[in-house]
Amino acid sequence: MKHAAYLLALAPLLAVAPALAQDQVAPAPVAPTAAPTEPAPVVAEPAPVEPVPAAPVPVAPAAVAPAAPAPEPSSLELFGTLALSITDGEPANPGLTNSFRRVGAYGEAGVAYRSKYFLDPFASVGYGTLASGDTTLPDDPDYGPGGTLHQHLGMWLISPGVTTEIWRIRLRLGIGLGIVKESNRFQGQNNTATQLPLAWQAGLGFNFYKVPRFRLDAEARFIQAKGADVTFWALGITGRGDLITF
Repeated sequence: MKHAAYLLALAPLLAVAPALAQDQVAPAPVAPTAAPTEPAPVVAEPAPVEPVPAAPVPVAPAAVAPAAPAPEPSSLELFGTLALSITDGEPANPGLTNSFRRVGAYGEAGVAYRSKYFLDPFASVGYGTLASGDTTLPDDPDYGPGGTLHQHLGMWLISPGVTTEIWRIRLRLGIGLGIVKESNRFQGQNNTATQLPLAWQAGLGFNFYKVPRFRLDAEARFIQAKGADVTFWALGITGRGDLITF
């Protein structure tokens, strides 16, 4: 009986419970929402780049070997020399000599064959007024009254020879005939003594001016006629010009 009364007391509650159970409807399952996705970055297409033409690379021209200078033609050459001369030696009677001049002049003209080879032959004729002096001679019982003796020494040189040129240096060597003349004037009378010794010359020149057919040399020469005891130096200018070229 106790159990029946208890059930009767709980009956209203049991009747309400299903209703409450019906009222509490379980929420509908919610589908999970996808996480918001970031918009894909918009990549701008690069603008087309026009190719820049490369600057031309300067190309050095191929080295061209300089052409060898054409050899100078052979020629028949005329030349002439004007120079100061300085004579070695002393007067015969220095104690009686009033004046003595050892500085003179020398001139020469010649012809040469200027070849393509090492040596150039030449032939020349030159003359030098070399020295002069005045000597006072006393009275002499054997030679008569004294007076002033005027003397002059000159020399002709006829000389074949050869020259050679190394760069602008010109060497000369010649040997030939010397004609030495000593002139004397005393008490109004003139007389001349002549000797014909073997003579030779050697020269050293420098070519300071040159055009195709003409050249100028500064030159020093040593000339000696040993048999006549005459020796002198000549310092001057030599001009050379081509008469005919081959």
